[in-house]
Amino acid sequence: MHRFYSVSILLVLPVFLLFSKPVEAANVFNTLALKKMELEQKYGVTNFECFPFLLNIGSNEDQAERVRQCQVGVTTLVSAFKEVPNTGLRTVGISTRFLRSGGFHTLLVQWDASLEAMILALQSTPSAEEQKQFIAKVHQLKKQIQSGLHIRELYCTFKISNEQCLQGYQTLAEVEPGRRMSRMSWAAVAITDTHLSEKDPAVLTLKFDDAPETMTQRMKQDPAAEEWKRQKKIYKEIQKLYGAGFKSLQLPNFFCDKTLVQEGCLEGAKNFHEAAKDPGLRKKLWGTVTVHKYNTLIKSDHDDEFRYDLTPEEIVQVFSKKPDQSQMQVSVTLAEKLEKRTKNNSTGLRAVCDLQGLQSAYCAQGFKTFIEFVRNNRDYRVGRPFTDVMFIDGTQLSRVNFALNSKVRDTYIYVDVHSSPKEMKEHLSRFSAPKN
Repeated sequence: MHRFYSVSILLVLPVFLLFSKPVEAANVFNTLALKKMELEQKYGVTNFECFPFLLNIGSNEDQAERVRQCQVGVTTLVSAFKEVPNTGLRTVGISTRFLRSGGFHTLLVQWDASLEAMILALQSTPSAEEQKQFIAKVHQLKKQIQSGLHIRELYCTFKISNEQCLQGYQTLAEVEPGRRMSRMSWAAVAITDTHLSEKDPAVLTLKFDDAPETMTQRMKQDPAAEEWKRQKKIYKEIQKLYGAGFKSLQLPNFFCDKTLVQEGCLEGAKNFHEAAKDPGLRKKLWGTVTVHKYNTLIKSDHDDEFRYDLTPEEIVQVFSKKPDQSQMQVSVTLAEKLEKRTKNNSTGLRAVCDLQGLQSAYCAQGFKTFIEFVRNNRDYRVGRPFTDVMFIDGTQLSRVNFALNSKVRDTYIYVDVHSSPKEMKEHLSRFSAPKN
């Protein structure tokens, strides 16, 4: 019935990492990872995310705080599961609200809720008969909708409640398929809380509280084509006004977040163009820069995003924290050298770095800490089926969510790259082979 869009991305070898170490970063992710394992092994929760739908992340420091909040929330949640172990839940998110969605197997819980509130949320599952009746209603409505509209895949996103999902289906069932619409076909239609496109531009989004007339109008048009036409116009204007300046900065990709209107996108491009005149920024290495409605984040050696209304002076101040190209090259070379030293070590683990959202200097530090661990723990052997230790930036929500739900988490041990030697030892000890 529902589909969950996660921010997870697969990766493999080591090379890139992040900048200055955020406060309270170390050990928070490691604790999160262990709590997720407990939820999965004891209570059947296969998917767990921290603030999965949060758009307004803020800064690097703000998202590090969100990871800490997630760790607080999941600690309470694990205690609640001990009181209510048989919930049938498969997907759980730590959020800023309570919300049951995804049929009856998905739940968002408020990160700072009390144990009593969490227990109540876990207990508030409709009876088997109520679930049966709800599913029958949804099935009947979808059958009615698809008898008149040619929709290959119709679903609700996890952003809305079961009741809101049902409301959206009821409204869509009222749409009269005129002659033109009866000849149209949609690959996928998602009932959600916004008209913004999903990651897949082929998915038509309808708000659960849209009027029938609004749904009808959106289905007659092609929002994906309209959105591309709008973006194409904006990027053409940016290229005309600022393309030469971006080229001199050796900036390969400049994008605007889909939440931004045209004016905000152009304002951000103008401000970045002015900031790019700073000699210091010309020493940096740029990959993809995104203008965002809310956030200013240094993501890696290369990729960054900034809030559209930051002044040129503020942009210079923020991105002056990025390493210069020469510094980055030293870090990359060191990381590659240290990675070779970790091969065929006595632990039975291959050490690698997350390719997304990591700065090479941090990757090198992670390898150093691991080499120290191997040197000081000669008798350590990893338990099976684990084969790899992967360092991630445990302060970035997207990378935290990736690691918690990675398809290879049964063989990869994910460790916060900011871990101290003591914290790394404590974390890896949880995965050691039994002593004979």
